[in-house]
Amino acid sequence: MVERHHDSFVAGQYFVAVAGMAAMRRILSRPSEGLPRIDDIRSVIEHYDEFPNNIHVDVVEHAVDSGYTAWAPAYDGPNPAIDAEQPRVRELLSSLEPGRALDAGCGTGRHAGHLAELGFETVGVDATEAMLDVARESYPGVAFRTGRLEALPLDDDSVDVIVSALAVCHAPDLGAVFAEFARVLAPGGTIIVSDPHPTTVLVGGVAGFRNPDADPAEGLTMPFVPNLHHPLSTYVNAAVGSGLEVAGCDEITYPESAIVANPAYAMVPDAVRQAYDGLPFVVVWRFCGPTG
Repeated sequence: MVERHHDSFVAGQYFVAVAGMAAMRRILSRPSEGLPRIDDIRSVIEHYDEFPNNIHVDVVEHAVDSGYTAWAPAYDGPNPAIDAEQPRVRELLSSLEPGRALDAGCGTGRHAGHLAELGFETVGVDATEAMLDVARESYPGVAFRTGRLEALPLDDDSVDVIVSALAVCHAPDLGAVFAEFARVLAPGGTIIVSDPHPTTVLVGGVAGFRNPDADPAEGLTMPFVPNLHHPLSTYVNAAVGSGLEVAGCDEITYPESAIVANPAYAMVPDAVRQAYDGLPFVVVWRFCGPTG
């Protein structure tokens, strides 16, 4: 696997960071709720050299292809981002008439398989062969192709619906991505895009995964693929600039599964809840193509 950057921290430093984020969100408006987080920070610092505060964590950044190659076998779960976006995406899909569909950046094929179950003639496209291997095994009735969001292997006006889930966040140029979406979308078609919310990216949210068999006493390794920060306005401008119309936008806050999965939850649960309570976690967009 190709590593791009290697760094490290100890778990106690992360616990302090989360408690500090919680304190910052409360200290000016509700000091009585924020001040206990300062006590959390003090407690962690006083026991820095003790387990689990002293767990060493190696942080390894991967490029998109190498990261998702490593993540492919375990990508579908548990995955809090999927827990957050999938119900809303599937709700939107259920309201559409079956036709020709593209799952762009399909990964393990979970939305492509669901589209096929709904009666869509479906193709899934992804750049990572390891993800496509999982998709082909899981959904043998769906056509999967290798390709990138900026150069989709489809003809012009060839699909009625495009779904792209948790993938656009890795594209440096949203204008190029949405231009491709607009190219392959038939007149009057629908595009549904989910992504990590730009707020969660700004507070350090990455596409991180870990080895479930690791022994914390021996330290941990956290490989991740960085999420690029795209403000909401960037999506709008990229879509409108490609001739698409914005039909809706849902900002979904951190679900319970993401709260309790946070590595700090076992040590400072109140801090985790206060840090992430009400914070937007994923965004789900709906776009429409011109009718002709």
